[in-house]
Amino acid sequence: MSRTVWIVLALITGLGAGIVLRAAGPSGLGVAEAIRPIGQLWLNALQMTLTPLVFCLMTVGVAGAARAAGTGRRVAVALAAFIGLLFAGSMLGAAAAEGFLALWPVHAIRSAPALSALTTNGSPSLVSEILTLVPTNPVAAAAQSAMTPLIVFAAFFGAAISRLSGEDGDRLIGFFRAAGDALLTIVGWVLRLAPLGIFVLAVGAAASVGLAAAGGLIQYALLLSAVLALGVVAALGLGLASGVGPGRFLRAVAAPAALAASTQSSMACLPALVKAAQEDLGLPPALVGVLMPMAVTVFRFGNVVGGVSAGLIGARLFGIDPGLPQIILAICVGVLTNIGVMGLPGPAVLLASYGPIFIALGAPIEALFLLLAVDTLPDILDTTANVTADLAVTAIIGRVAKRVTEPQPS
Repeated sequence: MSRTVWIVLALITGLGAGIVLRAAGPSGLGVAEAIRPIGQLWLNALQMTLTPLVFCLMTVGVAGAARAAGTGRRVAVALAAFIGLLFAGSMLGAAAAEGFLALWPVHAIRSAPALSALTTNGSPSLVSEILTLVPTNPVAAAAQSAMTPLIVFAAFFGAAISRLSGEDGDRLIGFFRAAGDALLTIVGWVLRLAPLGIFVLAVGAAASVGLAAAGGLIQYALLLSAVLALGVVAALGLGLASGVGPGRFLRAVAAPAALAASTQSSMACLPALVKAAQEDLGLPPALVGVLMPMAVTVFRFGNVVGGVSAGLIGARLFGIDPGLPQIILAICVGVLTNIGVMGLPGPAVLLASYGPIFIALGAPIEALFLLLAVDTLPDILDTTANVTADLAVTAIIGRVAKRVTEPQPS
């Protein structure tokens, strides 16, 4: 069986075992508490890679994007368009999540600890959040897992590496790329134990609140899927407004979107996207050859729509209510990490791109890894939004480039 099937079975079994232990009274709750350290050990094993992994991926991603932007004005304009639309998508995800949560409040599966519960009076101000963006000591930020200032430092560091000439820049990029690959290998090892970790986490949740834990996780998946469905609609709207014609765009995007839904991999859809852009939309091959690979690796629209919304729903699932300054910060973090994290498999994307967002929102890491067990439908919608937006933004940039390069009638 695939890892996904094992994880789902582990979730169902864990919830059932937790309900039985809860019904058994103090002795059953004692068993649930006794096995809790196993789940914590698994979470710690994943968390130990998070900080260095994000730093390495951000450094390499920003250095590559900065180098690409320096190779031509068209690429620089494309990157600027990507970033602007990523911010728009991230804000859409946050607003949609808040709206859906207001209509269908989440029943928390665990109360927030007193020290980490964020209320309107206790949440940090926007000014204080901005002041922490630039670390006075990046090493200390890494040691304390202060993810936001570390990401900012990695962005500056990657941009600086892109300015180095000759072999020095290539050597540094190669070092951080190799370090990131090694860390992803460790992540792969730890994820082999994901069914065990999810089982223990589910036992603890169900032992605490009973059947409400199962309802909360189902609600988690449904709310996130609803937000990502809006992301797909927004990506379609972008394509319909691209100027190539609604019918033409819908016919072009049909095959890549179907492939996205079946593979849950944007990279696997790249050949279909290139074919759709060139043959169905009639975009110049030279333009598509440059923009489409960059869009697939940098412009993951569904990821930013889903990232902040998943963090907000996950935080509420654990009784935490992030304030507006944290949401704004999480939006910025989500866009930055999306630019830096390229071509990772599904579970690694959750760790590397969603992890910093959850930390910025104050959501516990358990909320992120419980998402692994209910991520099938959200992942399909996420990838479909990515692929649809990739084709749409390439069509828009191609049409603008055509207007600029072709002589206009007098």
